[in-house]
Amino acid sequence: MSENDQLQQHLDSAIHGAPQTNPDERRRYLGSLRERVFLAITNQELATAQGVFEKHLADFKPYSVLLNGKNPAATNYLAALSTHAIPFTLVNNATARTEPDAFGLLVVAKDAINCKKITLTTKYTVDQSTNKNEISKKKGFLKQLFD
Repeated sequence: MSENDQLQQHLDSAIHGAPQTNPDERRRYLGSLRERVFLAITNQELATAQGVFEKHLADFKPYSVLLNGKNPAATNYLAALSTHAIPFTLVNNATARTEPDAFGLLVVAKDAINCKKITLTTKYTVDQSTNKNEISKKKGFLKQLFD
């Protein structure tokens, strides 16, 4: 590399900042990359997913968690993460968006793991059959009297 190319590269990085790989992907995944994500919970799911998340905390031991600091529901997860010694980072910069489909919590690895299923609903399916059985077992008042 010639001296002029090095000087131009140094000036460009001083003016525009260090070059970053996949900036759009990093904005979507709270500063991380898709290839590192183990589990993703949207802002909309964050308010109702705490029970499922806490049930599977043992799965997240080798990872760290990125929490969207602009979502008030994210603070509910801090105590569980602290008690299980899972490292977490609150993200409050421009990558943290408040739209319902934006990510509110990400469980990420340091290196690429390339999980195909990362959403909460695809990774941990809620057993709907048990809920249906519980509903069918409940009988109405008149049904109890005449059976």
